Amino acid sequence: MTVPMAIPVVVALTLLLSACVNLPERGEPKVAVPETWEGAPEGAIATTGSSATELAWWESFNDPALTQLIELAQQRNLDLQVADARIREVRALQRAANASLFPSLSATGGFTRQRSISGSIDNIGAEPATAGGVANLANNGAVIRNLGQVGLEVSWEADVFGRLRSQARAAQADVGVVQADRDAARLTLLAEVARNYVEYRLYQVQTGLAQQTATAQERTARISRLRFEQGLASRLDVERSIAELSVTRSQLPAARELAESARYRLSLLLASTPDELSELLQTGLPVQENPPQQGSIQQRTVTLPSSDPLTLLLSPNDILALRPDVRAARLRLISSTALRDASEALQYPTLTITGLLGLQNRDLDELLSAGSRVWSIGGGVAAPLLDFGRIRANIDAADARQEQAFLQYERTIRDALRDTQTAIVLYTQGVLRQQELARARDASSKATALARLQYQEGTLSLLDVLIAERASYDAQLAWSQAAANVATRTVALYQAMGVVPSKQTAS
Repeated sequence: MTVPMAIPVVVALTLLLSACVNLPERGEPKVAVPETWEGAPEGAIATTGSSATELAWWESFNDPALTQLIELAQQRNLDLQVADARIREVRALQRAANASLFPSLSATGGFTRQRSISGSIDNIGAEPATAGGVANLANNGAVIRNLGQVGLEVSWEADVFGRLRSQARAAQADVGVVQADRDAARLTLLAEVARNYVEYRLYQVQTGLAQQTATAQERTARISRLRFEQGLASRLDVERSIAELSVTRSQLPAARELAESARYRLSLLLASTPDELSELLQTGLPVQENPPQQGSIQQRTVTLPSSDPLTLLLSPNDILALRPDVRAARLRLISSTALRDASEALQYPTLTITGLLGLQNRDLDELLSAGSRVWSIGGGVAAPLLDFGRIRANIDAADARQEQAFLQYERTIRDALRDTQTAIVLYTQGVLRQQELARARDASSKATALARLQYQEGTLSLLDVLIAERASYDAQLAWSQAAANVATRTVALYQAMGVVPSKQTAS
């Protein structure tokens, strides 16, 4: 059997047509990327993008409990497990798309038993006259033939116009998209764990402040009661001191319920239980020894985690290269462009080449040993002629999707620059506010100590003492809230920079 002469002609024609195909490509969005960040302190140390990929930024807080929480979250979080399964799915689809570029080989086999009858129609269905049915069937004009065949069949679509290659490029880009989406989900998870942990510590700090203030106010109330019993103070002073003490104590349930809410949110993020989390939160509990102020007692209180993200500040170009959402947007543009190319290629002919190599024999028992060899090769071309605009409509839809992906890519770049610049400003201004409130806290604490001393000496009224105590308590609450805001803004800046370590830490 010879190869049909039409096949070389078809191949030559399709190659000639493929040389005329010129598919448009888009460039990068025209976005002005600044060289430095506005408002960043002069002492900020820039980190290169390559070193940032190895950075576990949560370790800069020097908080063992936070580090352990984040490590467990990366191992247990259900959203990350869903993202991992999605990656495995898309990788399998990529392998399938790549496999379509190569020939497919399949084993074939078959058996045919055929009866043909010739002669008068009156002979059809007549019973055989003798036991030798085959001979009588032959005499009546009926012939039975058996035919067995086994072989290997090859089929291959020659990707002349790049449709299959474009689909493979889109599948490869889709793998990168889901990996970037997984990194974005991981970064969001780390930030959520850190924020909820900061909130939990904040409410613990506020609980300690309320307890400490209530202890001091109890001492003031006892002094006012003693002075009332001695005739040195009025009943009004006693009731005022009791009222202030009750107001302070009322803050304890509110702080505790907020702390419990933060703990429950952490348990959800870690796919854990509140009881297990309670033990974990005691790991490396950060505490500080409060120096005793005049007229106060020494206590140990929980401190808030803190870090300086400006020592790890990245340049705008590094951030655009690292942020998962920017990477995902760019890969979506690549995927939509490749799918657009595949839609364009549907306008042109497709060339399919098939081949068969096998054995054929009338006797199944002798098929493999004495069967005659058969082979065939062929090719076919299919070209669209009339589809009432279906292919053109699909191309227009692919153009629109490509345009959407391009605009979304540009929007994502601008959002990344805005998010980081805003996070830097919020962090630096939050630090300034925290510093001022720290001065107010220290001054109020000293004023309260002096007021209590002068009240004991009888040179100051109880009302001035209560006002001083309330001002000191409010200043400490404001400072703790400001410190927590700085910590959460630090986390927001790390998240805006898109720093996701390339390797997960293990517990």
